[in-house]
Amino acid sequence: MFKILKFQENNIFIYFSVSLIVLLGLIFRFYNIGYESLWLDEIFTFWVTDPNLSLTETFSRVKSTEYIPFLHYYIIKICNSFFGYEPIVGRIFSAVFGFLSIFTVGILCKKFVNNKCYLLTLCLASLNIYLIIYSQEMRVYIFTFFLVSLSLIFFFNLYDEYKSKIFTKNFFFFSLLMLLAIFSHPFSIIILGSLICFTFVDYFFFKVKNKKINISLILISLFTFFFLFHYLEYVSLITDDINWIKQPDLKFYTNFYFAKFFGSRLLGIIHLIILVFLSFYLWKKIVNNKKIIFLYIMLFLSYFVPLIYGYFLKPIIFPRYIMFVLIPIILIISILIFYLENKNLKKFLIFFLVFLNLGNHFTESTFKQFFNERKKFKPDFIGAFEIINNSETNNVILYREKGNKNEPDYSGQVLFNYVQTIVENEEYEINLLGNNLENYEGKVWNICFINIPNQCFKPLMKIDVLNERILEGGIKLSMWENRK
Repeated sequence: MFKILKFQENNIFIYFSVSLIVLLGLIFRFYNIGYESLWLDEIFTFWVTDPNLSLTETFSRVKSTEYIPFLHYYIIKICNSFFGYEPIVGRIFSAVFGFLSIFTVGILCKKFVNNKCYLLTLCLASLNIYLIIYSQEMRVYIFTFFLVSLSLIFFFNLYDEYKSKIFTKNFFFFSLLMLLAIFSHPFSIIILGSLICFTFVDYFFFKVKNKKINISLILISLFTFFFLFHYLEYVSLITDDINWIKQPDLKFYTNFYFAKFFGSRLLGIIHLIILVFLSFYLWKKIVNNKKIIFLYIMLFLSYFVPLIYGYFLKPIIFPRYIMFVLIPIILIISILIFYLENKNLKKFLIFFLVFLNLGNHFTESTFKQFFNERKKFKPDFIGAFEIINNSETNNVILYREKGNKNEPDYSGQVLFNYVQTIVENEEYEINLLGNNLENYEGKVWNICFINIPNQCFKPLMKIDVLNERILEGGIKLSMWENRK
């Protein structure tokens, strides 16, 4: 069996197999992309990116409701203006960059070593369940992942440049893309910090002084410094605390989110053990390739910085916030496997990891959805509308208990906007009343989220509950009759 796994230039079977896996990665990212409704964070993104708003109005909404900088929202807003204001547009945007990320991670791998390990990188990136999941969400995380991987490609292009000219194409693209990554998500500053640490290691231990790299990093740091003043100012205006993020307990240190990143605790432990084993077993080869040292710096700081911040200030670490840590994880595993001198062990690990990640999809909805109806984990608005459309009344409200009476009800606004858009685009015969029952008498359906605080409350008035259903994804659908 292992004879077919000889990674040679003319091995058609290998390249054909990798191409099929990449094609599978494409299918997984786009198939059924609009099957589930948006969840609450996506609904906020949808509300912020309304193309009918001016740039000032969009910026005001971002400042009021989001902890993430403005770049992603403006780009989605532009896409919505070209392709229509529909939820599917933002998700396709994520899927496109999720698919492109497969290639950027593969190309990045080739910047570290000159062998065929990039083929394994392509397979692992294509099949990674976490990257697939966030390639189907209208959120910034996979876009940031793409920008980080692309900026690192140009960084190592610049690092290997022998031209005396400072302001080259690689200088420009690395500086621009690194800034765009930071403007898309503030955790990208960790990558900038990793690159700065790498240049110090390069200078003090390898006596290498790269003038172009230093100038670029100084310029990026200055822009980042001024950006942080602006960013921290508008984040301070958001009154809601991120109190759902908890500092990791001791259990975290047994898997470092690998269970999340690879789909199960078993797969996470296997990948973590392989990473640790290869790191210790091939340490001498690692220290002889200083570029690989950067991967370990990035891996360490991606966990260390948010963890330390959480211990001393407030918890901020969360798996999707540090999704880019999958770049060093995948690259280190791929590169070190190809460093193994024992050919049978090398072939076994390649075969084992590819088929393990491929086989994992048979237990996930990625494969099951081709044969059975997929379970919905996000609020099933479409199911709710079908029930309403076939019921005795088509009147709908989105009643929720408002928190602070002196502050705008952003959650109510974004939910009403999303529901209204679906009703109009799908042409449901539904009469959307908002959340005011005071001047209305009769039967009405109410939609709310049962798993979100301050969402599902019955108004303090004479109301009979005639029907009540819990739908997939945490939606509670209730028929009320208001008796004045």
